[in-house]
Amino acid sequence: MSPTKPANKDSRSPLPPGNLPDMSRSAAPAKKATIYDLARLANVSPGTVSRVLNNRDKVKPETRERVLRAANTLNLKPQVSVRFRQVAILSEPTFADRIEGYAATLTAHLSFAFSRRNIGVVLPVNPFEKLPGLFLDGIIAVTFDKQLQTLLAGLESRMHVVYMDKFDVTEKEYAICSDHFNSGYIAAQHFIARGKKRLGFLGGHNNRPYLERLAGYRKALAEAGVPADERLFVLTNPNTSHISAVTRIVRGGADCIYVPGVSFQAMECLHILTYVMGLKVPQDISIIGGENEGISTIQNPPLTTIQEPLREMAERAAAMFDQLTSGERVAARHAILPVKLIERDSVA
Repeated sequence: MSPTKPANKDSRSPLPPGNLPDMSRSAAPAKKATIYDLARLANVSPGTVSRVLNNRDKVKPETRERVLRAANTLNLKPQVSVRFRQVAILSEPTFADRIEGYAATLTAHLSFAFSRRNIGVVLPVNPFEKLPGLFLDGIIAVTFDKQLQTLLAGLESRMHVVYMDKFDVTEKEYAICSDHFNSGYIAAQHFIARGKKRLGFLGGHNNRPYLERLAGYRKALAEAGVPADERLFVLTNPNTSHISAVTRIVRGGADCIYVPGVSFQAMECLHILTYVMGLKVPQDISIIGGENEGISTIQNPPLTTIQEPLREMAERAAAMFDQLTSGERVAARHAILPVKLIERDSVA
């Protein structure tokens, strides 16, 4: 008996969500399911299955959902060797730096790193809406609030998740981090070595990387016997005015400020000090910021910065993901990469 010819795609009667045949009660298949089995179960063509499994466009959302649910029913995940691997690079939808700054720069480095390894990249605008409709080998989490972290924790048992700059990791989680603790430590050391006694700090409230930097900052102060004035350590929230935060630190008597991060926070602080408050940097007050390649050096004055290894972090994360999806053993699940002080003219 000759094999049945697949029906024309346009003549199919799409099954509404929830009306897939119940495979759970049937006998176990004699051999591993194929994409042709998946196509028959989802009532679509093999080509449509291929487009769904490789996250291609031109597939209706309801069709994509039906194929993914059918794949789950058959416990089918094609071998990596016969399809493109796919990774989603995520930040929470409300994160301010998704378009420029830290998250955008790190996402760009990650995208290039994966492209060189022939691994496909998807960038869901809203992970909560888009992730269920994607067939993925894993996720790189660049930034993550509590809601997104809860979602990712539920996915860790089904796919590989690699976190960037996550410091409260468990033994089973994978994470690549910048040494933020040492960022704060060497920034404070640099100030203290130049005779500064009233060290200020400006960072984000309830943000673990900023808290790591502040912890390193405090350690350097304690080791040098320099008193830490808590009034000069300001942790902002989304509703905090940057001008009011800088003004508070200056009026508290700070002779220097560390403004970490690679999202232009230090340049904004420099602008406020110079053009709003009328102060001279570094004559009246010194500042250390986060390095923005090609930008920090053209400020007036050129900014002394702490350079975070974003490119190296991306390469390590991509290499780790490549190993995980190739079935190789990853020797170390957690890695912390070194930072570097770049001396310029904003510290007297």
